[in-house]
Amino acid sequence: MKKRNLFVRITAIVLCALMVISVFSAAIYAFAADVSVAPSPETGSPDNTWLILIAVVAILAIATCVILPRMKKK
Repeated sequence: MKKRNLFVRITAIVLCALMVISVFSAAIYAFAADVSVAPSPETGSPDNTWLILIAVVAILAIATCVILPRMKKK
């Protein structure tokens, strides 16, 4: 059982490192892009509304996953 726990922890650390590297590489790529390459979204377009809605739902899901276990412990 201890070997299995060790394997799970090592796998989680490797996956976490890969996610961090991918986020940083995407951020560096976005900041390094030329201004003319980056599209400027139209304000108030329906596409922006969906993107904002998806971002809010993702933040709420993450907050729920972090807060709910802490509330159950009490």
